Amino acid sequence: MSTPVWPFTENPFDNGTKGSYKKMNIISVNTASKLWGQQSNPELLPVHLFFAPVRQAYGDAYTAWKSQKAAYRGATAQVYKLLNELSSAKIEAFDVRIQVVYARGSKKYQGLLPHLRKPFQRGEIEERVTALAVLIKCIGADADLAAVKSDIVGFYNLIMDARKEQKGLEGIVKKKSAELELQRIACAEAMYAVLGDLMHIYRSNSKQIALFFDLVTLRGAYPDDDDLEFEGFVNAMQVHNIVHDFSSEQLFEIENLGTETLFFYTAGSANEPYNGIGIILNPGQKMTVTIAELGGYKQFLNVFNQSETQGSYRVTLVDEQ
Repeated sequence: MSTPVWPFTENPFDNGTKGSYKKMNIISVNTASKLWGQQSNPELLPVHLFFAPVRQAYGDAYTAWKSQKAAYRGATAQVYKLLNELSSAKIEAFDVRIQVVYARGSKKYQGLLPHLRKPFQRGEIEERVTALAVLIKCIGADADLAAVKSDIVGFYNLIMDARKEQKGLEGIVKKKSAELELQRIACAEAMYAVLGDLMHIYRSNSKQIALFFDLVTLRGAYPDDDDLEFEGFVNAMQVHNIVHDFSSEQLFEIENLGTETLFFYTAGSANEPYNGIGIILNPGQKMTVTIAELGGYKQFLNVFNQSETQGSYRVTLVDEQ
């Protein structure tokens, strides 16, 4: 028979902030501020002096993590921008210039673009970048295609440089995340110690203890900002589920990152087709919309791409109404 866990031996600040650095940032600032305001109290001054540097260390780590996340998002946006250029204007221009030398359907043309433009417009990032590398290799030393090859190589290098920067920042973000997690645990342990000190100081007036902690935030769901952002591709003539299990009062910031018109709508299932009710977003458009504008509250948010080339999007769950 297992022994029941005594609740006082569990750290509520650790348990309550697992998976949410944002929540720890909010509640630790609150406690640090309340203690700072009580420095004139000789019993609370040591508690403030103990907790302040721990909170500062967490704040520094949180800021570093957030700044690297922002840089990573910027680098990722640049990769998507280049891929969208590749899938539209760039591959069209490369293809047309190749056809000037080798007619479409000829043996030589088939050796260069056997699947036409599709490998550059669909699939994962690495597949599309590899398609460019293969095209460069297939052109080889063909003097008649030297000029277009030079432009293809130049664009390929742009994508590779952007991808390397993105991957490098991804590694830094992972490192900062690991460092921040250690600081989160240290801050949770320090807050647990502060709770113990306050229990001693206010042992005859325990209601005062709650004034030093943001219990509403601690007890509530408070995911990090980046848990609320979704970015990706939607293939030609496909329905793609972006997110589900959101609030019935949720607001969405939707953005069309690609070159094709996209249809955003709420649905009862992940693959439910577009029924004409929702928001139509042209390339480059961005707007904040309500559940009602997307078709009313349903469990899923989907996107439909009716074009013959891949589209891309970004959706952010913003503050509820």
